[in-house]
Amino acid sequence: MNTSIRFPNLDINFRYVGRSVSAFGVEITFYGILITAGMLAALIYMILHAKRKKEDPNLCLEMMISSLIGGVIGARLLYIGTHWEMFSGKTVSEFLDISRGGMDFLGGLLGGILFGAVYCRIRKVSFMRLADTASMGTLIAQIIGVWGNFFSREAFGEYTDTLFAMQIPVDAVDKSLITSLMQSHLAEAEGISYIQVHPLFLYKSFWFLFLFIILLSYAYRKKYAGEIFLRYLSGYSLGMAVMEWLSPDKWLIPGTEIPVLPPLYAVAAVILWITAAVRRILSKKREKYRRRRRDAYDSCDKKSGLNYDEIQTYEDVSHEFLETDLADQKEKTEENEVSEYAETDEKSETETESACGEKTDHSEEAEAEDTSLPQETQRNDTEQGGSFPVSEDEQKA
Repeated sequence: MNTSIRFPNLDINFRYVGRSVSAFGVEITFYGILITAGMLAALIYMILHAKRKKEDPNLCLEMMISSLIGGVIGARLLYIGTHWEMFSGKTVSEFLDISRGGMDFLGGLLGGILFGAVYCRIRKVSFMRLADTASMGTLIAQIIGVWGNFFSREAFGEYTDTLFAMQIPVDAVDKSLITSLMQSHLAEAEGISYIQVHPLFLYKSFWFLFLFIILLSYAYRKKYAGEIFLRYLSGYSLGMAVMEWLSPDKWLIPGTEIPVLPPLYAVAAVILWITAAVRRILSKKREKYRRRRRDAYDSCDKKSGLNYDEIQTYEDVSHEFLETDLADQKEKTEENEVSEYAETDEKSETETESACGEKTDHSEEAEAEDTSLPQETQRNDTEQGGSFPVSEDEQKA
C-alpha cells in the first residue's frame, strides 16, 4: 500500500506518511499520539490558568478527566452512528478499537460537556466558570489532535482543485468514503491513482488556532462566567458549518440535496454569539450602574464625614450660639461641683453623727446596767438579813 500524500498545487510531496510507530513491540498510532499530546497540552494550560486566576487546579484536573471519559465515549458513538456501514457485522472489540481513528469531534464535545456538567453538579461548583477554562484547553487539544486525521487518512472533504488540494492514494482510503465526484476526478502520478480532496484537518486546525487567539483576547476582559464558553460554542459551530458543507458524507434532507447540519450549525452559531454579546452588554451596564452607586455611596460617606467634623466643631463653640461666656460656664460648673461636694460632705457628717449617737446610747445603757448590779446585790443582802443574825459591827457599818 502506497503511503504518500501530495499537495500538487503547493508542490509538496510527502513520500512516506506512516500511520503508526512501533515501540518495544507495541504499535502506537500517530493519531493516538497526537490526541494524547493535545490533551496533555490542554491540561497543562488549564492548570496554569487556574493557578494564575487563584482557582483550585484540582477542580480543573478532575473535570478534565470526567470530560475526557465522556468525550471519548461520545466521539466514538457518534462516529459509529454516522458510519454504520463500516461497522455493520463487526465484533465488540472492533467497536471499541480507537487506535486507528474513528472519532467524531462533535460527539466528543457533546459527551465532554455532559460529563463535565454532571461532575460540577456533583461537586456543587459553577459549571460555567470551569467551562471558560476548559474551552480554551479544548481548543488547544483540537488544534493538535485534528492532525491525527492527516496520518489516519480520514475526515477529508469533497473533491477540490483549490490551492490546498490534497491527494491521497486510492488504496489507502476506505472505499466507502470515496464519492462519485472523487471517482470521476482521480489523479494519476507515477502510476498511482489519487483522490484529490479538501484537507479538512488543515482547515480545522487553522480555524481552531484563529478562534483560540480571539478567545484569548476575551479571556482577560470577560464580563461574566460562561462568556468564553458561549463564544467557543459559537465559533466552533460556525467553523463546523463550513466543514460540514465541504464534507463528502453529508446528512441530506430526504428527497433533496440540501444538507442538514450546515444550516443548523450556522443558526446555532448566530444564536450563541448574539446571546454572548447581549449578556456582555448587560453585564457592562450592570457594572456601570454598580460603579455609579458605589461612587454615590463614597460621596455620601465623604459628606457624612464632613458633617461629623462640623458637629464636633459646633459642640466646641456652642457657647457662641447660646450667647454665653466660657468663663460663666466654668464658674457655673465649679459652683455646681462645689455644691455637689458640700451636699456629699453634709451627708457623710450626718451619717457620722448618727453613728456616734448610737454609740453614746449604747455606752449609757451599759453604765446603767453596771450601777444597777450593786444595788440589786445590796437589796438581796438586806432581804436575806432577816433570816441570819447580824453582828454589831456589821450593823454599825
